[in-house]
This record gives sequence, structure tokens and C-alpha cells, in this order.
Amino acid sequence: MRVFAWILITFYLIITVFWIANSPYLFSTWGVSVWLVSIVFGLITYKQVNENNFLRKLVLYSTSFMVFLLIVTGLIHLVVSSMP
Repeated sequence: MRVFAWILITFYLIITVFWIANSPYLFSTWGVSVWLVSIVFGLITYKQVNENNFLRKLVLYSTSFMVFLLIVTGLIHLVVSSMP
């Protein structure tokens, strides 16, 4: 499970880079779906990792950051779409 946790954290870093670069791949329906699935996998991984406290906290913080980015993205979309 440790290897999967590190792969997930790397995937989160890639999502963060796409978010900063305002990539159309991330903000498509497919991209947001993959983003949500990765958050679910992050929560499952957090529950499964027991042996390494540092890795467990890292998965929790990175998953929480992904939820934060998703909420901010939704708010930005709401504000921009309501502009005339």
C-alpha cells in the first residue's frame, strides 16, 4: 500500500501543476471525474496505511489539498459563469 500511496501523491502533484497551468485536460468532464476518483482513492489509502505515520499524514494533507482545489475550482467556475 505504501507504493500506491507514493504514486497517488505523485499524481496529486501532477494535478496541482495542471491546475496552476489552467490545463483544459484537467477542467474537462473527464479530468474532473479522474480528479474525484483520485480523491476517493486518497481517502481509501489513508484508511489503509497504518505502518508509517509520516506517509499517512502526507496522504491526508495532499487529499485535503485536492478537495480544497476542487472547491476553489467550483467557486471560480460559479463566479466566472455568472458574469455578464
